[in-house]
Amino acid sequence: MQTQKTLKTVMAGNNAFIIAVDAGHKARTRLESLGIIPGVEVDVVSNTNGPMLVSIGESRVMVERGVAEKVIVA
Repeated sequence: MQTQKTLKTVMAGNNAFIIAVDAGHKARTRLESLGIIPGVEVDVVSNTNGPMLVSIGESRVMVERGVAEKVIVA
């Protein structure tokens, strides 16, 4: 069984292509409002112990680590 790579595992300075969001309605709606949707490329600015900071286009947004674990990336 192959494990899926999530946004939470992407280290700072790397980018990732969002494949899917495996979250409930509320979390998925929040991510969509931030621009984190399948087909989008994000750059991870910070991935330390707290929330992650990711760059999407010209915007930077904070993503909670538990929610980032629900975002499947390539």
